[in-house]
Amino acid sequence: MRYEIVGIARAVAKNGDIYKDTKDVISTIGKLIINNRGVIRKIENLQVKPLPKIMKRNRESFIVGSHFYVEFDASPGVQSQVFRALRMDTRMIRSTIVKTGGNSIKDLHK
Repeated sequence: MRYEIVGIARAVAKNGDIYKDTKDVISTIGKLIINNRGVIRKIENLQVKPLPKIMKRNRESFIVGSHFYVEFDASPGVQSQVFRALRMDTRMIRSTIVKTGGNSIKDLHK
């Protein structure tokens, strides 16, 4: 099945690299997908943007976030593992996973 992740990671400017947390989160997600026989189709960095409102997560408040997009193919079990990993990650502010593919491999090639 094909899935899309749209997420917002914290953008903390430590050592001049505001995308470090985003890179680490995507690397963790990518390893989880690939180790479970999934395929990553697309990764996009959607830049650091101001959030529409102050968002709170793990007793911290955020006004800006590093937005990203990941498209991948994996089984439903892997998708639930990825969702659980995103929820537990303290570097994440918000994330969502959307199923975009069909039920068979043939549907993915259309």
